[in-house]
Amino acid sequence: MKTFLSILAYLISGFSVNAIASDFDCRPLQEVKWETLSDGVSWTKYDLEFTPYLKEKHVWENSKSRKVTVRAFKVDYSKNKLLFQSVGQPLKCEPSSERYIHQILSAHNAEVIGAINSNFFVMPSGGILGMAKDENKLWSGDLASLTISSSGVFAIENGFPFLDTKDQFMSRYGNIISIEDANRFSFAVQGYPKLVINHDLQISDGVMDSKRSRTSIGFAENQNEIILLTIDARGETSKTGMTLFEYAYFVKNEQCGVGQKTVLNLDGGGSSSFAIPALNIYEQADHCRNLGNILTIQKR
Repeated sequence: MKTFLSILAYLISGFSVNAIASDFDCRPLQEVKWETLSDGVSWTKYDLEFTPYLKEKHVWENSKSRKVTVRAFKVDYSKNKLLFQSVGQPLKCEPSSERYIHQILSAHNAEVIGAINSNFFVMPSGGILGMAKDENKLWSGDLASLTISSSGVFAIENGFPFLDTKDQFMSRYGNIISIEDANRFSFAVQGYPKLVINHDLQISDGVMDSKRSRTSIGFAENQNEIILLTIDARGETSKTGMTLFEYAYFVKNEQCGVGQKTVLNLDGGGSSSFAIPALNIYEQADHCRNLGNILTIQKR
């Protein structure tokens, strides 16, 4: 009888080639090792396989049939600072194999430990969308320029990071935040969508289903530990990348290697970039795509 019921269940499923799972599953293909770059900064790189989400059926596939390359920084914010870098006009990639993030770093005489891409921006001018504030200056205070309703602001106030909605910030400070108000925060960056807050998923499976390289900022249980994360910064194929829904599950899942408590999505796709100048590592999905700004890790 048990066998008959099992066969019947299979027949009802419509002979689907994708076995169905109840939840997201992932597996690092190598041991996740964090290597120290300097006091309070470490990094990792590993390949991850995971179960794709079948949006049309609202279910997870059972087999881990897609892979991404993960690159991440862990940053002790009490010992290091996050500073933006940008350029006044678009740079040229010369030679053509050059990465744009390398060009931005080369244009500044700064001792950078690591870097990723950051805010969404207007192409091709490179104008920053949303808020960008670091310890040196207010780069962009126009909260309303990022019109996406799911955008949020990842900020650090009195040494503590948090993630708020754009509307919460605008209700307190208006559409354009003043320098006086911005100085409440040692760091702030606006992006979309909010992915995870206090371990709770902030998006539904209704988000765009495109598989892309991704970039995000978040923090672990230890709030001093800021996580800067990218996937597939080397490029995109039809068999790699993650949808935003898949990426949200990945970043909140400890077994995937870089589990986090709170996460905001930053500019991704071809802009996804990751650099460690001391190791001559410069990765970018679209190698010469103009970037509005990058987010650098520097010593205090």
